[in-house]
Amino acid sequence: MKTAVFTKMFGDRRLDEVIDVASNLNYDAVEVMCREPHFGVETSNERAREIADRLDANDLEVACLATYTGKYVGKSEAECEAALDRLTRFLELGELLDCPRVRHGPGGPPSRDADDDAYRTGVKWMRRAADVAADYDATLLMEIHSNTIIESAADAERLLDAIDRENVGVIHDAGNMYISDVGYGRESVERLGDDLRHVHVKDERRCTGSGSGSESEQSGRFELETCHGVEAFEPRLLGTGDVNHAPLFGALDEREYDGYVTAECHRPSNDELSPTDIARHERAEIERLWADARSE
Repeated sequence: MKTAVFTKMFGDRRLDEVIDVASNLNYDAVEVMCREPHFGVETSNERAREIADRLDANDLEVACLATYTGKYVGKSEAECEAALDRLTRFLELGELLDCPRVRHGPGGPPSRDADDDAYRTGVKWMRRAADVAADYDATLLMEIHSNTIIESAADAERLLDAIDRENVGVIHDAGNMYISDVGYGRESVERLGDDLRHVHVKDERRCTGSGSGSESEQSGRFELETCHGVEAFEPRLLGTGDVNHAPLFGALDEREYDGYVTAECHRPSNDELSPTDIARHERAEIERLWADARSE
């Protein structure tokens, strides 16, 4: 297992600074937020090479480019073509960063509301995207995410079987799967098998009652429609919420998983807890979970 930190956790800080912090915290890699001010689609080749040099100087890898591209379901043909163009540019930039892993997904409505047309659209464009990525020897990673057509391991396998491309895999995200109220432990890892190519970890807690004002802003509380209706959630530090990651890490150890585990905490920073503090805590908790899994 190799540890990575999602650069989005550091907000508007320059990517150069985030790379230095990640190195100082002994992360193995960064997962790059492919939006400004970190690494947008307009990033020049020159700037990408500067970032590559900064990574090399800090002995860091890029675990994945989090491109926010795809989301084909419900878009027009022209919009889908534009999304494919954006992906192509990120694939070019990925080559400069020596990163062949690109987050890219079909989007869509929640799987509970998705009809056959939604899946056909997702399959059609993910196939095209995979064929483009193959020209760059790159792998597309579809994140299991709430309110998309892949909310569970079963949804992901259904889509992967239809896409039928070797260079398309899955990002397991227990926090997202907790929100969707689907299994995220051992059985999900076993179901995904070799299609599990990358892992995100973050903690969440379901809330009762309605937060308001500064309390909600400070906690990062948000509302989302799930299979249970509109629910409120609060992002937490790993180990302080309701997402039990222990079975996941146990299953990853059994499979001898040697890929990246990205800390993706969404808890807002404040005067008492800086982004660096949060990233330090998340790495320590990932290491603890991994050590516990290996000792069992």
